[in-house]
Amino acid sequence: MTAPHDELVRELLDHAAALGVETGYWDVAGQWHGASVDAVVAVLAAMGAPVAVLEDAAGPLRHHVLERATRPLAPVVTVVGDASLAFELCLPGGSAPASLRVEVDLEQGGTQAWDLDGAESHPVGETEADGRRWTRVRYDLPDGPAVAGTDGSSGGLPVGYHRLTVHGAGDPLTAHVLAAPTHVTQPSPDARLWGVFAPLYSMRTELGMGPDVSDLDVLGAWIDSYGGKVVATLPLLAAYLDHPYDPSPYSPVSRRFWNEMYLDVERLPELARCPAAQTQLDDPATQAEIAALRDLPHFDAGRQARLVNRVLDDLTATFFGQPVAARADFDRWVADHPSVVEYGRFRGAVERAGTGWHQWPEAQRRGRLLPEDYDHRVAARHVYAQWSMHQQVGDLSTRLEARGQHLYLDLPVGAGGDGFDTWVDQDAYAWGTAVGAPPDEFFALGQNWGFPPLRPDAARLDGHRHLRECLRHHMTHAGMLRLDHVMGLHRLFWVPDGMDAADGVYVRSATDEQFAVVAIESQRTACVVVGEDLGTVPDEVRQSMDRHRVLRSYVAEFAMPSGPGEPMGEPDRRMVATVDTHDTPTFAAFVEGDDLRARQAVGLLAADHAGHEMRARQRACDGLVAALELGGYLDRPGDTARLLGGLLELLADSEAPALLLSLDDLRGETEPQNVPGTPSDRPNWVLRLPGPLTELAAEPGVAALLRAVQRRRLASHGRAVAARPSDVPPSGGRP
Repeated sequence: MTAPHDELVRELLDHAAALGVETGYWDVAGQWHGASVDAVVAVLAAMGAPVAVLEDAAGPLRHHVLERATRPLAPVVTVVGDASLAFELCLPGGSAPASLRVEVDLEQGGTQAWDLDGAESHPVGETEADGRRWTRVRYDLPDGPAVAGTDGSSGGLPVGYHRLTVHGAGDPLTAHVLAAPTHVTQPSPDARLWGVFAPLYSMRTELGMGPDVSDLDVLGAWIDSYGGKVVATLPLLAAYLDHPYDPSPYSPVSRRFWNEMYLDVERLPELARCPAAQTQLDDPATQAEIAALRDLPHFDAGRQARLVNRVLDDLTATFFGQPVAARADFDRWVADHPSVVEYGRFRGAVERAGTGWHQWPEAQRRGRLLPEDYDHRVAARHVYAQWSMHQQVGDLSTRLEARGQHLYLDLPVGAGGDGFDTWVDQDAYAWGTAVGAPPDEFFALGQNWGFPPLRPDAARLDGHRHLRECLRHHMTHAGMLRLDHVMGLHRLFWVPDGMDAADGVYVRSATDEQFAVVAIESQRTACVVVGEDLGTVPDEVRQSMDRHRVLRSYVAEFAMPSGPGEPMGEPDRRMVATVDTHDTPTFAAFVEGDDLRARQAVGLLAADHAGHEMRARQRACDGLVAALELGGYLDRPGDTARLLGGLLELLADSEAPALLLSLDDLRGETEPQNVPGTPSDRPNWVLRLPGPLTELAAEPGVAALLRAVQRRRLASHGRAVAARPSDVPPSGGRP
């Protein structure tokens, strides 16, 4: 006989699964880890389910699950490619309405409407509970519509976001309609581009106040002289750089606003008519601070931001002091981005309080800011800075495009829990949990990234508005966009507060709906999408990426031979290739095993495993040498620079549509930009180039390597063109 407690657990897990909670996961060793009851209860509570203890599964939770399962109309309906618009109704009893009136209000104005009768309905299932019965009925709208333009047609629903209303089944029912193309924007079939990756903060400038967006244009001009066409960097998003302080590009204040620290202040038009800012820039104390920051061994984001903000205060006063008629473009931009005003006020409140919003008084904490709650000068500065960054990032993109180049940006998977995004949409987040990752071969204890996940149910209720806005913010300017932790479009690992990362639970998202949003935004901006699919990733994630033609991530350090004579995994035409990432050792450190010693020193690698890892690393490096020699990319063993050159030539010879070279690798750097899981005293996100770009550009070995990469890329391009069927046009999409 089953114990009552066991029955409650089984019912809890069944209800959790119905709400998208995966009640266990397979680890990297193929072992199943069942979720604890406490973890499942905590995750359900964070999702807004009425459960605080196991016993709730017998009552309120059961009702909550039933209510979700019998919702009359799903909050989102997707129409993809040449599929017809269809929706399901969940109706009490067993009969469909005699007639329905269906209307779709289009995003750009206008309405499409249909009158349906009962003959056009199709029963697709039933739900029975508590003596009641519901029937699910599907309606396929007659004669389409397909999504306009996805098959060469001009009819049907336009690509975008629309509103469905169904009349005749009780109260009017509404849903968001996502009309999406079948896939994201594609690179040309024979694209064989290459480019460079560098964190913007790592750039040392010979002119200006510090690293700014103009440096990416300088970087682009340099590689363009060799044929490089991609300029890639880390997220350029807003960060806390005073009190509180968190410079991590992957825990931003917002995923919809830029980091004003990267403004090229001397290019702002207000400077010419602002004597106060000119005087401040010319002041010997300011020039001394600029020189001191330029010479620091590590980047100091806090000092850099304070320097920029002092000048921005004067420029802001000048900007808002001009006649209103002179700000027409700004006013139109604010009208299109109304949340920027609230963002400015929020930043003004943070600066006044000196804390994140969780420490504010109740009214402000719940999202209500009165004029006396924030510093108006700071609020105005942030609005002006966002407008200025919008213009400068747009100008950068335009200058790159004029050279046939592409700006490659990076969208983090989440935003900091003390930031603007989580404050302004508090009910959309799963408080009491944080996003992370289960244990793997690199992080034996798992990872807790510290920011709250978005609730999948809340995201659906507003038609995935937040995802749309985050994508649009980047894709408006980017030719290529990397989606950090693309598995988040399927599921995220939630770690309940107070529990170890290994005790986390996966929660599923509305995958098809989110991919539809990505495809819509990609097509609107002609932006190629790259998914970061590294680590332990289920097959279904890469299958979805292939179906929607999202490019994968290839990292050579993860594809090394296991020893001499073993094959090297090479990138294919579905991948963007790199040697390493910002979270992995540089190539020089990888070859020397520096990262293994560093991980052991901070407790991330057990001593009894270190020797095994070092021997495996040596076999991998020996295998790389053998593979390069066999392929004709290395004529003789040599130093690390020669080995890097051979590896880059191999990657350049591949079918990958794009190859990214790290500036840190080109200069032989052994320190990584970031070591996940390290103590707070480990300096992450501060590594800089040892000198200005002109010094690296003047090195003969670097120039020779770039010419070799270009030569191999051209050869690969030539092979692709020769192999193209005669009825396929020479280009299609970007890059």
